[in-house]
Amino acid sequence: MINKIKELRSVIRYHRDQVGDDRCWVDDYKVWNVLPEIRQPPRLPTYEDGMKQCRLFFKHRNADQIDKIAADAILDKTKWDQDLNSMSQEQLRSELTKVKNAIIRHKGIINRERTKKDDEELYSILPEKIPADFRLPCEEDFLGTKRTDAGCPQFWKSHEHCHGEHNIHQWGPCKK
Repeated sequence: MINKIKELRSVIRYHRDQVGDDRCWVDDYKVWNVLPEIRQPPRLPTYEDGMKQCRLFFKHRNADQIDKIAADAILDKTKWDQDLNSMSQEQLRSELTKVKNAIIRHKGIINRERTKKDDEELYSILPEKIPADFRLPCEEDFLGTKRTDAGCPQFWKSHEHCHGEHNIHQWGPCKK
């Protein structure tokens, strides 16, 4: 059970720790897909649909500044999962359920756009209480075409000739 909790926490941490151009709505799938009961392989969207999601991501999950680190934050990564060592089997089951439920709640948002607050709620189940850096590049760099090596338009264009199975988390073109 300890290993499963660590695995789930690890994927949530990966999501939290993405910064700048690396923050992306497709990373939600990495979190959701650790639970077989809600696994949903990402489909390659059309350029237009991918850009629509990117614009919504920029609008609802961007911040001007990083939040302050809480006084009770655990900064030493080697101590992030130490709380598990002293838990009973019942406490571990409860912790596993808590982490799974946080992931399920995050995935279950369907009647509105996912927001920065929704991501913060997901991260709040982590014992270290480290804030995410929700700052994205400026709108022109994130959603515009000025840069050829970054930004949503270039990412989706890199996948325009992809068909069949592919890794939506990496720049294209996809290997057949």
